Amino acid sequence: MVESNQKKISKFLKSDKVTYKGLEKENLRSDLEGKISNKSFPKSFGVHNFNRYITLDYSEPHLEIVTPPFVENSDAYNFLCDLHKYVEENLDGDLLWNYSMPPKFKSKYIKLPQHRESNTTKLAHLYRLGLRNRYGDKMQSTAGIHFNFSFSDSVIKALGNNKTEIYLGVSRNFLRLFPIILRLIGCSPVTHKSFLKGRHVNIEDLDEEDCYLPKSTSLRVSRLGYYSEEQDESLITFNSLAEYLITLRNYINKPNDRFKHISLDLKQQVNDGTIQMESELYNHVRPKGIISKDTRAYTQLKSKGIEYLEIRSIDLNPYTKIGISIEDIEFLELVLIFCALSDSPLISNLESDCIKENIRRSSETGQDCNFIKGLESENAEESAKYVTEEFLKKLQNFASTIGLHKDNKKMFSEYINRNNVPLSKKLINDLDKSENLLTFIVKKSAPINHKVNKNNRALFEKERDLSEKQYVHDKKEDNMKFEEYLERFRGEIK
Repeated sequence: MVESNQKKISKFLKSDKVTYKGLEKENLRSDLEGKISNKSFPKSFGVHNFNRYITLDYSEPHLEIVTPPFVENSDAYNFLCDLHKYVEENLDGDLLWNYSMPPKFKSKYIKLPQHRESNTTKLAHLYRLGLRNRYGDKMQSTAGIHFNFSFSDSVIKALGNNKTEIYLGVSRNFLRLFPIILRLIGCSPVTHKSFLKGRHVNIEDLDEEDCYLPKSTSLRVSRLGYYSEEQDESLITFNSLAEYLITLRNYINKPNDRFKHISLDLKQQVNDGTIQMESELYNHVRPKGIISKDTRAYTQLKSKGIEYLEIRSIDLNPYTKIGISIEDIEFLELVLIFCALSDSPLISNLESDCIKENIRRSSETGQDCNFIKGLESENAEESAKYVTEEFLKKLQNFASTIGLHKDNKKMFSEYINRNNVPLSKKLINDLDKSENLLTFIVKKSAPINHKVNKNNRALFEKERDLSEKQYVHDKKEDNMKFEEYLERFRGEIK
């Protein structure tokens, strides 16, 4: 179990204690009956490749909205509400599907965004085509939230001034705690049967239309969801940046037997490695460098180190109006501060195996399972509910020590309730009592009652125009054919 370090806490309390939080939220689009939408990215949002706030993840119905980083949690949440509502106003009658597993699925409706005419947009299209050829549309059509997190320079300086090592330590501890976190935030134990059509998987019927794993927290995180068998062979431990970069380079450059048949000459994927590029790595936490459109993520990390962390694998919460609550944001922030101010020894091979197994258990049976505490412990396994209860007590004491306890009173009440009745169990119980999944989530996806801040509305409209201008600029600036551009992109990591 992760234990806080009093010396680190004392150093943190001498800093300005500032953290920065940003959110990236995906939603599939559905019609009013819960079927996946066949409509394209609205022209009112400009060119998705260049819009900082409203873009696409995998396909035309797979929308993603992005906030900048904020110091105050409420500011990040309110900005996300404004973005959500602004998008809703421009969907031509569609809904933002407030659930991580997709609406009623039809593959013919999963259109990849057009490649347009600039090299960057052509590369983005080729990457998506590679994902389709590798994994199929269904795996790529789940949705979730990414939580971007960083400390102020004052905190980094107080903790020792080695930003990369601090964030690596946070990453290791987050992995150790992720099975608990998933138990508390996971909420995708059920899926419509259309998601499984043509796939041979071991799953139970809930009713005529839906299937589920009865004790699952998150099908999306499980082997039935957003999962790569090739990447799951070994856990990325974040023991060092050099080790992480070697893994990235090998995954990208070393041909993978499963993907070698997908043509490179006919431009059916970016390359034939285990991953085509850095963004295909399915980590639960991802170190990020300085954002640059001209330099690959690998190169930025290698030259400048880690700037912030992207926390992934967060399910949409259908019991909130936009898929996440202010309490969820407060919880994630506090957990990451706790990870930073705790001891974080390197992850051994044995611990790596235990973490992987605990994540599997949490995703597939986390409502009522045991977690491995460690083979050296007197009790090698404990019930997930007990382990979670102990962690929440520890987190409450920690919050009090760093002066956040009063601010998080409502959050702790919510999360203690979730330990007793996980969101995933509540969802299954609600479906047992009333209706099928599609009908239930359609109601949970109703347009929100929210007035968009006029300054933010102007910002979103300006961004639409800027995205169109940036696309035109990029086309004009292209000074090489796409084939040459692609080879240069591939050659940047060798």
